[in-house]
Amino acid sequence: MIDNNLGTLISTVEDYSKILATDYRLQNELYNDLLAHKDFSEQGKVKGLDSLSTKKTFSEVISNIVEPNTNIKGASILTANHQWIDVGNADSEFVSKIFGNSPTSDTHFNRPFWTGLINFKFIYEGDDNVFAVSKTVVHKDTGKIIGLVVLYVKESVISSIYEKKPKYKGGEFFILDRYGKIVSSQNKEILYRDFNQVTSISIPDSQDGDTSYIRDVGSQKMLVSINRYEPLQWSIVSVVPLDEITVERKEINKYIMLIGIICLLLALIFSFLLSRSITRPIFQLSKTMRHVRSGMLDVRSSYQSKDEIGYLSDGFNNLMDRIEALMAENVEKQRTKSEVEFKLLQSQVKPHFLYNTVETIISLIKLGMRTEAIAAAKYMADFYKISLSKGNDFISIKEEIQLTESYLEIQQLRYVEYMEYTMAIDDEILKCSIPKLTLQPIVENAIYHGLKRKTEKGLLRITGSRCGDDVIIVICDNGVGMEDAQIKRIVLESDRSQESVSFGAKSVHNRIRMLYGDRYGLKAESILGSYTKVMIRLPFMQTQEE
Repeated sequence: MIDNNLGTLISTVEDYSKILATDYRLQNELYNDLLAHKDFSEQGKVKGLDSLSTKKTFSEVISNIVEPNTNIKGASILTANHQWIDVGNADSEFVSKIFGNSPTSDTHFNRPFWTGLINFKFIYEGDDNVFAVSKTVVHKDTGKIIGLVVLYVKESVISSIYEKKPKYKGGEFFILDRYGKIVSSQNKEILYRDFNQVTSISIPDSQDGDTSYIRDVGSQKMLVSINRYEPLQWSIVSVVPLDEITVERKEINKYIMLIGIICLLLALIFSFLLSRSITRPIFQLSKTMRHVRSGMLDVRSSYQSKDEIGYLSDGFNNLMDRIEALMAENVEKQRTKSEVEFKLLQSQVKPHFLYNTVETIISLIKLGMRTEAIAAAKYMADFYKISLSKGNDFISIKEEIQLTESYLEIQQLRYVEYMEYTMAIDDEILKCSIPKLTLQPIVENAIYHGLKRKTEKGLLRITGSRCGDDVIIVICDNGVGMEDAQIKRIVLESDRSQESVSFGAKSVHNRIRMLYGDRYGLKAESILGSYTKVMIRLPFMQTQEE
């Protein structure tokens, strides 16, 4: 945490130095001063930087990046003419003694350069421990060095990262420079001193990477952790008493033992009560089953509970109820057949399809697309005209294709970005009989489960041909595909699915099998991410001419 916060703070300060060095107002004043010095070097002292407007400009630029706006204590500016500008809280004479008077004396002029810890003198607040960050000012047009900016960060800003109350009692944190000197600590009296001498904890001079080890300090064992902060070659050192770290583990062990003893006692009590609660209902259920064996099929278990024996009792009662229901199974099958056919027709001619189509027509009219609106109305009329078909349950494949094509044209108007389709039906099978609304539920599945979920435009292909005494109609889309389990659940085998789209496909499959036998119906295959193909097999039967 300290390493991350320190990195953030240092990056922020360096960013401020770059912002200050590239400020156009600062660059203009420094560049004008450089030109003025060249033009008037023979006339004596240059007066450009002594003007009130110049100092005001520098003060405005610096005020944006120092306290109280930021954590930076102060700033100094050195011109290319070796003159420190007194515009802030920093003592210019003191700055000159530390950094000299040459803006190019620092070899790290391409990036911000951090000094070690300095006892710095401020004009109004006296001495303080700071880190100085210097950055050369390079003119944005000429590329010449026209000055130097220096920012000052108080050591207390660095130490505030870890000076909050430590998690472990007696824990301390230090920041050391590359020479092992303390440059930041909770105890300000040990700054600038050698860490090994102050703490009696020896840290190896050559240590690569982060490390942790245990040291004896007096009568205590201390856990010493060292994290290297490579950008400034600093070391973050934490010293924590080992007893403070392990005290939580000891408390946890006590709680574990106490809880274990309590759990053992509770287990003994519950096991005794459980054994008694189980044996009594078992004997009662056994007595009921003996009555059933004697021929009393109307007897039921009276034991009711939510435990395992209760589940057995409920299961026994349900089994007896189902045995009684077997007598009515044939009647139920016939009723189910009629309900499936009715639900198929009802679920496919959906009210929301009518509403959506009408909304589409209204939108086309509002957009001035009268031709498309008229076409949509015609397709909708054709769809419902054929779907009603005077109450007939069977129509020709030609009419089924016309119905499906009307549906697809309407859907293509709504989802033109999702799909296009092709049809290739042999003339030989156009007069064959087919249960009404057989293709539309499968086409709807292909659009909503396949093409609509695809990120690009897809293709739906419908083909039909004769195969011996059968008619094969194949509906294939290059949509997102499905897994085998999803095919069984949505298209064919699931009796528990409540999805409206999948119910249509399942109903088509069941209806064909009940009408023509088990060898007919739907067969699906799919590859996830590639395609889905549904094959419908029907008997080759000509429709009766009206």
